[in-house]
Amino acid sequence: MFKYFTADTNNQEEYAFAIGRIRKLEKGLLNKDILDRMIKSSDIVSALKILMESDLNDYSFDLNNPADFEDSLNRELLSSYDIIKNISKVSTFNFLYFTFASKYDFHNIKILIKSKYLKKDFSDKLVSPIGTIDVEKLNLAIKEEKYEDIPDSFEFLIKKTCSEYNKLKDPEMIDFVLDKERYIMIFNKIKEVEIIEAEELFLKRFIKINIDLNNIINCIRAKIRGEKKAFTKEFLIPEGDFKAENIVEIYDSPLSSWFEKLIYTDYKDIIELGVNYFQKNNSLMELEKLSDNFILNFSKIGKYITFGIEPLVGFITAKENDIKNIRIILSGKLNNLSPDKIKERVRDTYV
Repeated sequence: MFKYFTADTNNQEEYAFAIGRIRKLEKGLLNKDILDRMIKSSDIVSALKILMESDLNDYSFDLNNPADFEDSLNRELLSSYDIIKNISKVSTFNFLYFTFASKYDFHNIKILIKSKYLKKDFSDKLVSPIGTIDVEKLNLAIKEEKYEDIPDSFEFLIKKTCSEYNKLKDPEMIDFVLDKERYIMIFNKIKEVEIIEAEELFLKRFIKINIDLNNIINCIRAKIRGEKKAFTKEFLIPEGDFKAENIVEIYDSPLSSWFEKLIYTDYKDIIELGVNYFQKNNSLMELEKLSDNFILNFSKIGKYITFGIEPLVGFITAKENDIKNIRIILSGKLNNLSPDKIKERVRDTYV
């Protein structure tokens, strides 16, 4: 069973060390001033220089080859996860590390299964080293059905995903199944955790928000694709605060009316603004941005908690948000987008 330190344990010194380490890491997060300067910069090299010359974490880029920035971003994120992993060993934050890092296991499984069925060799650049399972072990399990080196829970979900894909031969089925199975796995893990009530409420709420927004975005995508209600119902994640049946109930209504039927939910504005943007621009960019901002703003409680799991959740969420914002800006500069167009895509900041 996983165990967290609480104010009642005799391990407060280790817990305090972990929180202190996180506070130090927070000083390396992007602030709005640096972000705005990068957006307004004249080109990608100028944007990179602003980032590298700031007093943030050790971002390092090859200015002679600025277009090759992905490796640098991946190294920075991996470095942050390595630190979190070490903190987890000290303070037994191990469940939280699994909650976030396993997202990359699921990402890698998606890439490898699609590679198998679409007969395409996967690029090393597409898979992530951050996950909890070695990519080669996952590759052996998926390509050669050698499961002895991966956890039983992952063997189950790989087999289930392959089975569901083979029914319809639709690559999007891989995403639907794995998104659902990921959250089911996380909630099963939560049942094994000893945690004080306030932290449990925060953690469950954080995960439920992610589930709710995942369900909403996937349902809107399915609606746009013309999928039937029965198809969507099967792959909704049931553990969210916003009950899956509420989405199913309105699914056949015009997309433009969804926000009216969800007016009393926390997500009404996200749906209204996101759908309006889609209808004008044929893009879900605004919906995804608003969803990311909602999650980030919820996690900001971690800045004000001195003893708990909230600071770690806040930092991981913030760091991934920073990497996403940098990627948006650099990609925009590379594609000669105007500062206004780039700013339209950029998410909020944690600090």
